[in-house]
Amino acid sequence: MHKKTYIIAEVGPNHNGSFFLAKKIIKKLKNSGVNAIKFQLANPDLVYSDDAFLAKYQKSSGANSIKEMSIKNQLTKEHHLKLSILCKKYKIDYLCSAFDLDSLNFLVKKINIPIIKIPSGEITSIDILEKISKIKKKIILSTGMSKIEDIKAALKILNRNFKKKITLLHCVSSYPALSNNLNLNLIKKIEKVFNLPAGYSDHSLGPKACLAAVASGARIIEKHVTLSRNFKGPDHKSSMQIEDFKNMIKEIRNLEIMMGKSIKDISNSEKEIQKVARKSIVSTIDLKKGTILKKKHLSYKRPGIGVSPMLIKKVIGKKIIINLKKNKLIKMNYLK
Repeated sequence: MHKKTYIIAEVGPNHNGSFFLAKKIIKKLKNSGVNAIKFQLANPDLVYSDDAFLAKYQKSSGANSIKEMSIKNQLTKEHHLKLSILCKKYKIDYLCSAFDLDSLNFLVKKINIPIIKIPSGEITSIDILEKISKIKKKIILSTGMSKIEDIKAALKILNRNFKKKITLLHCVSSYPALSNNLNLNLIKKIEKVFNLPAGYSDHSLGPKACLAAVASGARIIEKHVTLSRNFKGPDHKSSMQIEDFKNMIKEIRNLEIMMGKSIKDISNSEKEIQKVARKSIVSTIDLKKGTILKKKHLSYKRPGIGVSPMLIKKVIGKKIIINLKKNKLIKMNYLK
């Protein structure tokens, strides 16, 4: 059977710095079937230099600088602790990406996150990678903006102290990501190259890319969610609204059922149709008892409840032991 996909609702900064909105998102997702809800935590003073600048898509946030935008969209550590407790109440994994060592230490030591999610932008942050290499937790590594060499270098550091359970997420770090840039074939490629399970972190619009990724074997799906795409902020426009996200989860679960098993067999529902749709060996003339069957005596017609046409060589040359009318099924117990 197709393994159940681990689905992550990425909130990111889409709470707009509001603890109330963050809680509202969790509550709206509580019965959706989502496996994890993910946030982001950063200390802007530790993340941004004076030379840092806004990406083009972030300019819609209304902030004058990326540091200002980050501060505006941050929740406190106490907020994150409370959100983790709320997720636990609803039996949903609380995940959070850390963008600096202070945030990482808090998430590991105070909240005890079940999985460390490394965002694409931190794949070359050697201090964070080295710290994670010493922590015995599962890892999800996003690979946006990366080449194969970047992923290899990061994995070498992460596995330095002991081998980790790592899942790689194919990702295109554009907001929104356009269809011609998604390259979903890379899901199978990175799984093969690194011999690690692979998933997909989606920034495209709509559910199609996620569904295609699951059909391509993605073990994890991560998708940004928002209460409204009309909210002001950097990620809302490229995110999926909650109700649409819930519908996508249902579609993924249905797709998993469709994927079924990898054994080619006749399903129970096909067996009745098989009888109707396949052909059997039939008589072309009235056959008298004792006739030695030749090819001219036989043809193939429906239904498929008699002798299969594939067994014609075993029928030719046999003697028929009953009288049989034209256009009737040949049965093996009629032959000697």
